[in-house]
Amino acid sequence: MASETPRILIVEDEAVVALDLTRRLSRLGYVVYGPADSGEEALRLARELSPDVVLMDIVLDGDMDGVDTAGRIREEQAMPVVFLTAHTDPETLRRAGGAGPYGYIIKPFEDRELAAALDIALYKSRMERRLRENEQWTSMTLHSLGEGVITADPNGLVRFANPMAESLLGVSAARLLGRDLATLYKTRRDTGECGLSDGPGPRDVALLCREDGSCLPVEQTFSPIVDDRGRALGTVLVFRDISRRRDGERALRESVDGLRRALTETVNALTVTSETRDPFTAGHQERVSRLAAALAGELGFSDEEREGVRMAGLVHDIGKIHVPSEILTKPEALSDMEMGIVRDHSTVGFDILKDVPFPWPLARMVLEHHERCDGSGYPAGLRREDMHPGSRILAVADVVEAMTAHRPYRSAWSLEHALEELAKGRGVLYDADVVDACLSLFDRGDFRF
Repeated sequence: MASETPRILIVEDEAVVALDLTRRLSRLGYVVYGPADSGEEALRLARELSPDVVLMDIVLDGDMDGVDTAGRIREEQAMPVVFLTAHTDPETLRRAGGAGPYGYIIKPFEDRELAAALDIALYKSRMERRLRENEQWTSMTLHSLGEGVITADPNGLVRFANPMAESLLGVSAARLLGRDLATLYKTRRDTGECGLSDGPGPRDVALLCREDGSCLPVEQTFSPIVDDRGRALGTVLVFRDISRRRDGERALRESVDGLRRALTETVNALTVTSETRDPFTAGHQERVSRLAAALAGELGFSDEEREGVRMAGLVHDIGKIHVPSEILTKPEALSDMEMGIVRDHSTVGFDILKDVPFPWPLARMVLEHHERCDGSGYPAGLRREDMHPGSRILAVADVVEAMTAHRPYRSAWSLEHALEELAKGRGVLYDADVVDACLSLFDRGDFRF
């Protein structure tokens, strides 16, 4: 990087001119190196001192003149050169232009001309250096990315491809450059089918079809390249291999499916355990769960919420395992003490389930399924706003199934009678929306026990 005070190397084989330049440059505030009186000496000093600008006479003694020397300095060190010359003939200027000078000073000249030429050369040098550094950073970044990057011109011809793009495509950069991107980068829809995709969106998942016949799942992004006026300059494609992510997602899904199956079997086992003690209510929990799930769907619950309500229905009476069989199967009305024991089943069910890490609040729904909207239910006398939405559904499903099923102490009611009783409790005992959903389901014939 240049110091605050620019350093100028003088290359001039006439001692008087060299001395005059040294005085002028010092007076203008520059740090002066040299003078060098030959091309060979200029190369040596340029390597050792790294000046910010070389002020080079075109005519030098020796094997290399100023043009040859400037070309070597530019080639080796990308150092700016300003030519000093008294020769303005076309041939001299043509040769000098080939060396890539940053300016010319025609002898004789004034100090302001000298300062202006050097300031312009210094500015151009700083801008070029900054551009080179930016290009180096960009190149290093693109080459080290874990994503493939390809750019194409407005005609779709590849202009750049980073090493990861070569690797993912299985094609070397030499074979990519200048070829049509559409013929090199072919994808299929990631659906296991062979139909070509209609075109990728801003971020799309597809199967990349490589030249060796293999397919690779990739995530891809196509973005336009535009200038500051909005004119299209081409396209940049960024794509990445998502094979590992896909394998991880598949393994996770299989694990979740396995856990869900285990969960379902556990809930089924709990259901069987509770119902084997009361043959008169066998199947009650399964029927309640089906109606509860249907009601949840009718009310717009998500699939996951609906599954939670269904699971809660399967175990809502699990607490009855603490009730003696003789009470469960008693053919006449229960005493107050016996009724108290039966009513405890909601709390017992909650205690059984509360520490099981279900993905749904099953324990709470089991605890609340005998609560009523007006606060007349048990065990806590909750009102509608304090009950879980799933609990309000279970309350309706439980009472409808119970009224239409045979019990030791009474005969089964007809469905019409049960629904009439349900409607009487609408908005008082039972949630109005749930009651309406239940009546609608049976009225349309969309549900049967």
